[in-house]
Amino acid sequence: MLPSQPLLHAAVFALAVLQALASDTFIAAVYEHAVILPDATDKPVSPDDALALMNKNMDVLEGAIKEAAQQGAHIIVTPEDGIYGWRFTRETIYPYLEDIPDPAVDWIPCTDPTRFAPAPVQERLSCMARNNSIYVVANIGDKKLCNSSDPSCPSDGRYQYNTDVVFDAEGKLVARYHKYNLFRGETQFNYAKEPEVVTFETPFGKLGIFTCFDILFHEPAVVLVRELQVDTVLFPTAWINVLPFLTAIEFHSAWAMGMGVNLLSANTHNINSAMTGSGLFTPEGPATYHYDSGTEEGCLLLAELSAHPRLSSTYP
Repeated sequence: MLPSQPLLHAAVFALAVLQALASDTFIAAVYEHAVILPDATDKPVSPDDALALMNKNMDVLEGAIKEAAQQGAHIIVTPEDGIYGWRFTRETIYPYLEDIPDPAVDWIPCTDPTRFAPAPVQERLSCMARNNSIYVVANIGDKKLCNSSDPSCPSDGRYQYNTDVVFDAEGKLVARYHKYNLFRGETQFNYAKEPEVVTFETPFGKLGIFTCFDILFHEPAVVLVRELQVDTVLFPTAWINVLPFLTAIEFHSAWAMGMGVNLLSANTHNINSAMTGSGLFTPEGPATYHYDSGTEEGCLLLAELSAHPRLSSTYP
């Protein structure tokens, strides 16, 4: 008699945990995604049309996630703006947003999709993680209603956040991060009232997460590393390779070496906007990286990294 699907998932997850615990290393992946962009418009599209565009991007991401899992990856990071792109005003991005709950609610969207419905994007990402027994990191949009009595509540009655989510190998939402340091063109989003510092424990170390422009600021970047002592930073980004930021590879590699942590950097790929440059960076230098300014192809990168780089005998 074949085991039930929940029992099979539990067995696969338990095996993955044991394998990770048995080693001081883990296999990490990042995917540089050539995002399928929406048509430019001044009017919001329907929720169905927004979801159709997001599903096209998630089809590509799902292929990368499956391939990474088949190669033994424990976690994969996908880029900022990787599911819907960046051609938006505050009004036109609204159909692409979902209400993302606090991870403390202990939720697996894949098995309980109606609990915080509608949440089709979170459900699909959760199922990608669960079906492939891999941690999945993605960047999506969060919406939160606010009260007019709140002096900072926008006139449309809601906050909109550039948001990273993490689903574990069972598909459970384990982290949610609202980008604090918004780039100058991100007028469609609000920043949190206070900077968030998000960490979570895994079988392969203590992980932290922030987004793109955040890397240049004390909060949350330095706080995560110096005060909370994370081992690995997850970094979805849409990095433009122009001054004053230098190239993604140079800057992110130097940051990982200077901070003494692993940096899993997944960049958006768009050569017309000078966006490329992803990698798996360590305190000792790049484990692997990708920079392609000539084609429109995405790229999957994998490498075996130390789970606790500070404990390494070669730690800088």
